[in-house]
Amino acid sequence: MLVTCISTSNTKLIGDNSTSTKVCNMIGEIIKKDFKETIEVKTVPLVNYNFKPCILCGSCSKTGACIYDENFNDIYSLMGKSDAIFFVVPHYSPIPSKLIMIFEKINEIMYAGWVNNPNFTAPITEKIVGIIGHGGCPENNKILKYYHDNLITPVARTLKSLSFDVIGVSEEFKYGTAFGLKDENCCKRVEDAVFPRIIQDWELIENRIKPLVENVIDKVLSK
Repeated sequence: MLVTCISTSNTKLIGDNSTSTKVCNMIGEIIKKDFKETIEVKTVPLVNYNFKPCILCGSCSKTGACIYDENFNDIYSLMGKSDAIFFVVPHYSPIPSKLIMIFEKINEIMYAGWVNNPNFTAPITEKIVGIIGHGGCPENNKILKYYHDNLITPVARTLKSLSFDVIGVSEEFKYGTAFGLKDENCCKRVEDAVFPRIIQDWELIENRIKPLVENVIDKVLSK
């Protein structure tokens, strides 16, 4: 089984130390501890990829890939080979820009492929997906619901429109799970820096994401 974890953060200065990428690595640790099956987990930080915008040339209708963007093709191919995919999404924009570029190209591949062949099926059709959203506000039920409704839900609806199978954790959080900061002391102002230093409570984060990770893997194993 192959599980791909996509860190959608584009915080270049932080790189692999971003919360999103560390959460991707945590997903692998949870899977290793909780499941006896042989499961390969790959972390894909989008900060390391440079995508080119879709220009609606239509060439993907025949190739099933983007003739101008090998970075995108690498990720799209990996998604097609994966049994499950996690998207870890930070709340610094409605949807991070590189994730939108991936969605745009998948949409055009599916549409152009269908126009060219009504029986076309994309390799990502019905792939099982878990979405984890996070932000820099201290946690409470209102904040978690805000992240779910305003960050996770738009991502989930886009994925569902592209034929992915989105997994949730409960009726209230039906499209994924979210986490924030433990309290207001976890956000520290730094002199001469634009952004504050964020102190994460990794035990809290693991407790938040573990039910979703287990639901996603259980769904794959039950197929």
